[in-house]
Amino acid sequence: MKTTIKNFLLAAVAVLAFSACDESEDVNPNQLPDTGADVANFDVLRGGELTAQSSTNTRGMVQIVRDDAGDYFVRLTEDFTTKFSTGTVTVYLSNSSSLNLDQASSFQLVSVVNEAGEHFFELAGEPDSEFTHGIIWCGAAAIPFGFTLLE
Repeated sequence: MKTTIKNFLLAAVAVLAFSACDESEDVNPNQLPDTGADVANFDVLRGGELTAQSSTNTRGMVQIVRDDAGDYFVRLTEDFTTKFSTGTVTVYLSNSSSLNLDQASSFQLVSVVNEAGEHFFELAGEPDSEFTHGIIWCGAAAIPFGFTLLE
């Protein structure tokens, strides 16, 4: 009896966790959101194609770019998409493909993202070289939506 209740509770938690960041409506990836950054010309320093995780449709690229003024940004490319609804889909830089929120020195929070398409998130300066990966994370469910090696 205890095993049945335990299995039911585990299944219920799993359903809630995976539905917390489910897409509530279709997002047009061709509609570019206002990212607050006016980056016309930039050089790609590092980047990589996202690998989807947790049965999501995450795709696109994460790039570290520098504009003509010497400012650094994390860029999500025009074809970026993932599951949206809670407003807690976040972009991180990390020192591995797995986000370890218990070890603050292993990651850098970049921004919350709530729309598909191209985004530029300004950084305070050039990111540490130890941050070798870009990660898309669902904060509400505490699960990964995608990652990439930044080369």
